[in-house]
Amino acid sequence: MLDIWNYKKNFALDTPLDPGHPFLVDLNAARGEYHRGRLLREFGFQVGRGVLQEPVQSYCVLFGGHRGCGKSTELREIARQLEGPEAYFVVQIDALKSLDINNLQYADLALSMAEGLLEAARLAGLEIPPVFLTTLLGWFKQTIKSTNLERSQSAELQAEVELKAELPFISKLFASLRTAIRDNTTHKTEIRESVRNSFSDLAKHFNALLAKLEEEVAAQHKGQGVLFVVDGTDRLSADEACAFFIQDIHQMRLLQANCIYCAPISVLNEQGQVSQNFDAVFRLPMIKLGEKGAPVSTDPSSRIPAAWAQLREFVHRRLPAEGFDHPDTLDVLIAHSGGHPRDLLRLIKLCFQQLDEGPITRSVAETAARLLSNEYRRLVQPEDWPVLASIDQGPKEDTPNTPQTRRLLYDLVLLEYNGYWWQTHPAVRALPGYPKPAATP
Repeated sequence: MLDIWNYKKNFALDTPLDPGHPFLVDLNAARGEYHRGRLLREFGFQVGRGVLQEPVQSYCVLFGGHRGCGKSTELREIARQLEGPEAYFVVQIDALKSLDINNLQYADLALSMAEGLLEAARLAGLEIPPVFLTTLLGWFKQTIKSTNLERSQSAELQAEVELKAELPFISKLFASLRTAIRDNTTHKTEIRESVRNSFSDLAKHFNALLAKLEEEVAAQHKGQGVLFVVDGTDRLSADEACAFFIQDIHQMRLLQANCIYCAPISVLNEQGQVSQNFDAVFRLPMIKLGEKGAPVSTDPSSRIPAAWAQLREFVHRRLPAEGFDHPDTLDVLIAHSGGHPRDLLRLIKLCFQQLDEGPITRSVAETAARLLSNEYRRLVQPEDWPVLASIDQGPKEDTPNTPQTRRLLYDLVLLEYNGYWWQTHPAVRALPGYPKPAATP
């Protein structure tokens, strides 16, 4: 008998997969109108030949979608394809690891990008003339001059600040600022204020360093330009994401860098302002199990076969088919996930909670589905039910962009498909409060 306990570790919810990972399944063919090649071409990359045909400058793309839909995994593949001697020197920033994502401001990310650029240059063995480092060192000294951070530094570090215009040390200084903001509430406010007050100078020095590094990258055949891929910023709360990507992004655009920023889906629906702030916007939709209103849970003929096959493989890479008593048992979980990859993993984890040994039975799967529905119950307000039913029963064009629907999208109560239409999450449609009659896949 299959020992199901050996497979529980394969269902971590917040672990993006690197290219080539044994669990990785390319789900993009089932996402509708999203195509990775379109994003690559935005950066001048000729997909067929795999080379950078027309390098871009200071080009910023917003890449968004639902939490758990696979954005981080997709960004890693995008970074892989855009990195190389015939493409870009890629600097990856993981905001979840390096920043306080629960209280993020543009000054924090700018410091992280400067640190990431310096550290990537050091690891790549790139040479930077001292004049570019001296200006950054001067900015650092002036910025922290009146802060408690300077007074709390060791005498050794203060002495080094006076002497070392060297790449590893400058990177260390920027790391000290970023870490102080992330971890130390005592220094956070005053450092941020000091950085904001001198941000135009930081941008000037950053841009000069970036231009020189791009020359060096090309000379050493490490790329034709520099590209930042910023992940983790999709975890911002809806309000903070709106402030960062709409109100504060003008400050970030002072940094003349090529960037891909990851954003939550609620920001994407601020269409007018977002399109003015970014050069292009890309949405990563859910896996489309069927057309809108299709009864995919009860009528297999209404399913999109390729999507279901890919999600079955998505699970079977982690748990063999014999982990289920029947193929239909897995299909119950796929239908209840609504094509949301992370919720499909959550459903399997909820099955594991009920088992000492395998396989997962139909009864266990149905219990897991009810448990997931209960998790969504607290996210739906009484006034939401009529809106959800109206959207589900309306045409694909019925996507009312309001604060209410943006909240429902952010909370995954509404799911976005194709390019684009909305439908209520099956876990929500299974709740007693969902109005009847309604289209119930």
